Amino acid sequence: MAAAEELREEAICSICLDFFCAPVMLDCGHNFCRACISLCWARAAAPSCPQCRELFPGRSLRPNRPLGNIAERLKRLGQPGGAEEQIQSQLESLRREKGELEKQERKERWICQDYLEKVKAERQKIVPEFKQLRQYLEEQECLLLARLGELEKQIKTRLKDNAAKFSKKIIYLDGLIKEKECQQSGHESLQDAGDVLSRCERAELQQKEQMSHELKKEPGVCSEKAPMLEEMARKLQDTLTTDTGEGVEESQGPYTKVNVTLDPDTAQSWLVLSEDQRSVMQGATRQSWLDNPERFDPWPCVLGCEGFNSERLCWEVEVGYGSCWAVGVALESVKRKGLIDMSPVGGIWAVGRYKEKFQALTSPSPTPVLPSMVPRRVRVCLDHAGGQVMFVNMDSEAVIFTFPRAMFAGERIYPWFWVGKGSQLKLS
Repeated sequence: MAAAEELREEAICSICLDFFCAPVMLDCGHNFCRACISLCWARAAAPSCPQCRELFPGRSLRPNRPLGNIAERLKRLGQPGGAEEQIQSQLESLRREKGELEKQERKERWICQDYLEKVKAERQKIVPEFKQLRQYLEEQECLLLARLGELEKQIKTRLKDNAAKFSKKIIYLDGLIKEKECQQSGHESLQDAGDVLSRCERAELQQKEQMSHELKKEPGVCSEKAPMLEEMARKLQDTLTTDTGEGVEESQGPYTKVNVTLDPDTAQSWLVLSEDQRSVMQGATRQSWLDNPERFDPWPCVLGCEGFNSERLCWEVEVGYGSCWAVGVALESVKRKGLIDMSPVGGIWAVGRYKEKFQALTSPSPTPVLPSMVPRRVRVCLDHAGGQVMFVNMDSEAVIFTFPRAMFAGERIYPWFWVGKGSQLKLS
């Protein structure tokens, strides 16, 4: 405070006793306001310093601008306490500015944190989807290679059969040619010659008709609907049916039909169930269902309400509404969250269709089923005690596929359904 008072005194003119205004310095070193010293010298006979009385005939005045600036600043400060008030005001202003910046920084941090959470969620969504896509592409590659291998085997078998068949026909024609040559040599009577000629004409006619029929039946190399390859594929399917134990229903007694309803507590959040819980499809938005350990997520699956652990039971499902679906049975302990293995290894025994591919969901890769076996209605047959799951085409009553003996380990078995986009499943 004392230093401030001393500085204030140095900035006051000794004539007007106020802060300097346009101060000037005399040759003696004293300072005065220009107006004050000019007025003082106008009244005096000889100009002199008002403080030290030194004479200045030349009236020399030098401006002192630094002193003027100091006086101006001290004048703005006003009273001795004005500097502290100004500093306090500046501190408050700086604190307010700091508070605004901290508030803006917190807001930006919250926004960035929210975006980071969204990026993390999107990454967690994308990674399993692409993993599933890669798995699906690998499965489709294996399936197509297996089908091409089977088709190649069938074509080679047919080539071998045709070679043997044409060889026999050529040998037969050689015999007829020799008979005709003998006729020309006079070794046969006219009647015998007529018989030989008639046999040759009939053989040639039959040969032409058979060759024409074979040409009509000639399939394309990679056509799935070629009659001969279709028949060979049917025989192969019948062989698989026999090997896997299909057609045992009569020997072990009939199945008891049960009424199955869908369990909304297990339905994935995109699935829409009918009011009677006997129909399911994918909706356009998520359903407002609470998440629970029993609910499937993210796979669009749902279980039946009731599980079974005994008897021979069956139920029927209409599957003709769409091209992406699967029906079957699952263990009570089947995995509900994240990626699931839709095969017996994952506790699921089912058949399904994905666009143009109809297959049994076996392990380690799906087993293709004949295109002609694609049903509109499926009967699911469960023999819990015998460890058998069988699927029947209800339109033709033909067995679609039977899984080898399953190990249920005493667990309850539930009806299981997978519903893709644009498909709908209805329980009959």
